[in-house]
Formats: sequence, structure tokens, C-alpha cells
Amino acid sequence: MTNKSELVRQVTGKNRLSNIMLCCKTVFDLIPQVLLIHMIGLYFAASLTREHIFFECGAMLICFIGKAICSYFATWTAHKAAYTCLTDLRLQIIQHLKKLSLGFFQERKAGDLTNIVQHDVEQVEGYLAHGLPEIMSATILPAAVFLIMLWMDWRLALVMIVGIPLMWITKKISAPLWTKNFKIYADSVTKMQENVMEYVSNISVIKAFGKEENKTEKTIRSAKDYDYWVKKSMAGISVPMGLIILFMESGVVLVMILGTYLLSVGQIELPRLILAIVLGGLFTSSITKVATFQHYEIVFKQAMEGIWSILGVSVSKRPEQSKEPVNGEIAISDLSFAYNSDGKVLEDINLRFPKGSKTALVGASGCGKSTLANLLMGFWEPTDGHITIAGEDAAAFSEKQLNRLFSIVQQEVFLFNLSMEENIRIGKPDAGMEEIMDAAKKARIHDFIMLLPNGYQTMAGEAGIKFSGGEKQRISIARMILKDAPIIILDEATAAVDTENEAYIQAAIDDLSRDKTVIMIAHHLNTIRDADQIVVMDSGRIVDTGRHNELLDRCALYRKMVENQNKVDNWKIKEVSL
Repeated sequence: MTNKSELVRQVTGKNRLSNIMLCCKTVFDLIPQVLLIHMIGLYFAASLTREHIFFECGAMLICFIGKAICSYFATWTAHKAAYTCLTDLRLQIIQHLKKLSLGFFQERKAGDLTNIVQHDVEQVEGYLAHGLPEIMSATILPAAVFLIMLWMDWRLALVMIVGIPLMWITKKISAPLWTKNFKIYADSVTKMQENVMEYVSNISVIKAFGKEENKTEKTIRSAKDYDYWVKKSMAGISVPMGLIILFMESGVVLVMILGTYLLSVGQIELPRLILAIVLGGLFTSSITKVATFQHYEIVFKQAMEGIWSILGVSVSKRPEQSKEPVNGEIAISDLSFAYNSDGKVLEDINLRFPKGSKTALVGASGCGKSTLANLLMGFWEPTDGHITIAGEDAAAFSEKQLNRLFSIVQQEVFLFNLSMEENIRIGKPDAGMEEIMDAAKKARIHDFIMLLPNGYQTMAGEAGIKFSGGEKQRISIARMILKDAPIIILDEATAAVDTENEAYIQAAIDDLSRDKTVIMIAHHLNTIRDADQIVVMDSGRIVDTGRHNELLDRCALYRKMVENQNKVDNWKIKEVSL
């Protein structure tokens, strides 16, 4: 997708068949009224015969049937196009989100993105299925009525449209206010959704603070703001709409006045005057509908703005296919990285991870360890420099093929609300049950799963809330064992678990890491003493690289970190008598 206009054309272009059906429906809607007035004219002229009645009533019946058929197909095709478009947009958004860098998700809130995928896309469906057909119908009918009026009497046709300039001026003047109110309304919806999501996800913290917390008041206030702006946006519409109706009704009144005068001087026949008044009423109601439906277009444009704020974000240009990546030495050359225009997070990184080696990244929080790991996995693109794997530029690998090289075990683990079997199978979608159980055994989680009510078919529960951190961690490791990637990244995998789970996890990690290239992000330095190389980082730069004893001798920062770790490990809680 090159630009937003192309996306809008793609979305609205799906309604072409529905629009054709609406044109036919409009024609079928007008013909019976013309035939009826024609029969009235024949009656007053004393020339209405039985043949006229049968023929014209038969034609009206055919028109009513045709109108019903066209109305059915117009509604069906409009809804089919709308829901097809809704599905396509959501798939496009989801596929595009997967390609975006992690930096995008740090800048955008989850509530905002959720609101776009759910609320904004639904607004597009409402516009295509209801708004656009109504607008088309209310546009085609007045045009057809005006042409018939010109054929009947051009003077009546002109006085009928006298209110249109005033209506147009009113729309132009009120449009900025409508747009502004709807924008504020849309923002209030997003804000309310973000606050509700945050409130629900942090309910345990909120309850713990009791009367001292103010999050409940903030959430309630956002809901009240939403209610206020809904009412205000409707109030902003009602006054201009009243004026538009008044201006357009003036056209019907003028048709009645001028038509009556023309009838009195013998310049128009009574049946034509009756038909002109009927058509004038249709014209006025249809034009008024067009003005009423203006809010559909405003909401649609705002929804497309939200959708384009995702689809319009450029993604890294990786090839769709590349030659199969080979496990080998990872080399980082002159690498620097910055988030947008902010200061550099990593600068002048030159590093090598030999094939089959175990490397530890250490340093204070925020020094760039996790950022470096994310760059290796292709979640972000370097600002400067290169990353090569087995001598090949990592940027030349497709996303799918680069993903095959890496597995990551993180401190925070997310389980989908699927069965244990399906949660583990994520590591290898085509894995058989025997492979899944074997991976679970190696991850030291098989026995625990077998004790669950339904074994491997037990549902994890939303976000894995039924399990402890250590149990979720071992399920995550089972996924990685099943995936069998040659490069393993361990992001402080045992930092937040109890001693018993830590022993299980460490044993599982040993199985996972056998004959692999391992990169460990560590805060607990006692876990990385045997690493082949330890990389000491500070403020986005590499301070020193070497083995544990080498760094103790020559790196002051590493020595200080080890001393501080030893102090923490030797802390003792003493009982104080009062």
C-alpha cells in the first residue's frame, strides 16, 4: 500500500455492485409514482380505460418486485463487501504489526492499537454496509427527481433546488465543528479504553492500595468524558441539521406556490402539479438525508486515519525468501542504534559470538543488553553498522528464515489461552504428540502437566494465570526445545523464580543449550562464571570482554559488580529484640 488514498479507494471500491443495484432500485421506486399520477390525469380527462389500468398496474407491480429484488441484492452485496473488507483490514493490520519493530510498540499504547483493530475497523464496516449505501441512494434519487422535474416544468425544477446553496453554506460552516467534535469523541473512546484495560490488568495493585489509589477515579472520569463528548457531538449536529431541513423544505413550499399560480393561469395541468409536489417532497427528504449522513463520512475518515497510522508505518525491507541461513559465528561490526531521533542507545559495538560458544552480557539496567539481543534477532534494524551470521549479512535473511536461527527464553513468559499441548506446539506447528511430550520431559514440566485435570488438554487460562512463573518458564523452554534453533538467547530466565523452580529451569536450560550458541543476559553474576566470554557493557558501549578471572584482574567496573553481588549474596536478616 503506497498511500492512504489508495487504501481508501481499495476499501470503498468493493461497493460497486451495491451501487449499481441502488441505481436500479431508485428507478423502480420512481416509475410507480409517475404511472399513478398519469392514471389520475387520464381519469380527470375522462380517458382512463380498463386496458390503461391493467397495463399500468402491471408495470407498477413489476417495479415493486424489481425494487424488492434490487434492495435485497444491494443490502446483501453491501454487507458482504463490508465484512470482507473488515476481515481484510484486520488481517492486513495483524500481518503488518508482526513486521514492525519493537520500537513501534514502545511508542504506541496497547489500548490505542486495540481500539483501532476493534473500534475503527468496525466503523469502516458501518460506513460500507450502512452509510455509503444510504448516501448513494440519497444522492441518486434527487438527481433522478431533478431530471424528471426538468422534463415536466423547468421553472418548478429551479425553485425546488433554491434551498441547496443555503444548505451547502450551512454544511461548510458546520463541517469543521463536526470534525472537531468527532475527533474529540474518538480520542475520548481511545482514552477510556486504555484506562479500562490498564485498570483491569492492574486490579490487584489497585485493591492493595485501597482508599489511597486514584486509578478508579481516573477511569470513571474518562468514562464520564466519553459520555460528555457523545452528547456534545450530537448537539453540534442537531442545530445545523435543523437549518438544513428548514432551507430544503422551502423548496417544496415554493413548488406549491409557483405550481398553484401556473395552474391558475392554465400553464400546467393538475396531475403534473400533484406529481411535482410529490417529487419535490422526495427531493427534499433525500437531500436532507445526504446532509444527515455527513457524520458517516467524518467517522469513516477518522477511522481510516487510525488504520493508516498502523498500515502507513514503514517496515524493514527484508526479502521474502533467502538462502537457508547456516549456524555459524555471529559478528557485530561498528554497530550503533538509536530510537528515532533520541540519543544513541548503542554505539560502536564490535563483537563476535563464536559458533557453539557461551557468551554473557552484563551491566547495569538500561546499558543496552536487551537492545543488543533484539537487534540480533532482527526485531530492530541497526542505525549504523552490520550484523553477520556465518559470514552472511543478517539483513539479507527473510524474517521467517532469521527467526529459525533464534530462540529466546525471557523472564516474563506469556501463555496463550490454549491447551498445554497447543502452547508447547507453538515452537513447532507440525509437531506430533510424542515430540511435544519429549520436549516437556526435557523441560522438566511433563510430570506437572500430567497432574493437571486434563493433562496436556488443560487450558492455560488467560495469560497463563493458572500457573506460577517457574511453571510458565518451563513451558516456554519446552517450546524452545521443540523449535530446536541453533542460537539461544537467555534473558535473565531464572531471575524471578523460587529456588526449587530455579533448579528445574537451570537443568532444562542445560538440555536446551547443548551444542548451541548461547547468549546470556545476566544480572546474577554467579550464573555466568563459566562463560566462554563475558561482555561488560555500560551506557551503550562495550567496556571490556574476557573470561571471569581476566575481567576481575583488569576491569574495574566488572570487579565492582562482582563485589556488589557478593555483598547481596551475603546479606543476613538478624532478629532485633525490642
